[in-house]
Amino acid sequence: MVEQSLSRHHVASLLSNIAESRCKQSFEQLFTMIAPMLLNYMRQQLQDDALACEIVQETMLKIWMKAHLYDESKGAATTWIYSVARNVKFDTLRKLKHHNDWIQGDDLWPVLSEESEPGQLPAEFHAIVRQELNQIIDTLPRSQSVVVRMICLQGESHQSVAQALDVPLGTVKSRLRLALNKMKEALDD
Repeated sequence: MVEQSLSRHHVASLLSNIAESRCKQSFEQLFTMIAPMLLNYMRQQLQDDALACEIVQETMLKIWMKAHLYDESKGAATTWIYSVARNVKFDTLRKLKHHNDWIQGDDLWPVLSEESEPGQLPAEFHAIVRQELNQIIDTLPRSQSVVVRMICLQGESHQSVAQALDVPLGTVKSRLRLALNKMKEALDD
């Protein structure tokens, strides 16, 4: 447990150094620690090695540029980094959907080409993300939080939620859309 805290504190400290003084050594350390874990995570998510590498490269660039936005009081540094990666993934997939002729870059940083061990996500990552999501869901209006929990966490279909709550299908979809927009805003903050 102490090792995890030190690691979490170390990542936060590196982000702080990057934000305050554009410390290249801190960025290099952060890159060496985080990029292989992000790459494994993106490979699992996307099943496309080139796209996973592109997303990790873009994520690390965003971390360099936006390190000043990280607020340690709002959560763990690794959670913030994975949120940045998630947003980059969504943005990239959106661009791909609309720009079929988009070219993927092959100019990856050398550390990404090294094989890393599978399952490199920090052990506390899933618990931290689940806790953060539950906190955000708890801030939603009850009608929206119930829909989010049933669809996103329990895997229910929209139709079965509409029947269980005895509301029209369109209402379920509207509540889900509103809730997801609020959750996205909360995560972006």
